[in-house]
Amino acid sequence: MTGRTSGSMNENGDDMEKPKRKIHTIFLGTIVILVIIFINSSLGVIGGEKGKKEESREYAALEEALMRIEGIGKVSLYFHYENREPANPLSDYFSTSTASTNKGNKLQGILVVAEGAEDFKIQTELSHILSTVLQLPEHRIVIVEMEKRGNTNENE
Repeated sequence: MTGRTSGSMNENGDDMEKPKRKIHTIFLGTIVILVIIFINSSLGVIGGEKGKKEESREYAALEEALMRIEGIGKVSLYFHYENREPANPLSDYFSTSTASTNKGNKLQGILVVAEGAEDFKIQTELSHILSTVLQLPEHRIVIVEMEKRGNTNENE
């Protein structure tokens, strides 16, 4: 023997402790990696839901702000997003960049239904405001007049 005091030896005199340690280390490392991936994926889902709620709150605030502008009246906004699905859900894990390349669907256009939209001046003003606020070209903003409730027959 070589004077080792720990570990067990097999009949050839090899140390049996080292292969077990390697297996345990590899197993423990694999578990740690899986836990990290699971935590990252679950945080991404929670953050995505939080982002959607925050985004809808912002759009509700935008609607409210537009209604306060003189001559516009009641407003409803309908947003159109680019339908882009990520190619591989794990692609962000193996990416070298720190920022995600696909942070959700990009706003492509907006439909605005407003009471005061029969006036061309109001349409132009709304289009300019929304283009500035949403960073969207004016040709992607459609503004139409809201249907008036109540008496539809003008002869009565």
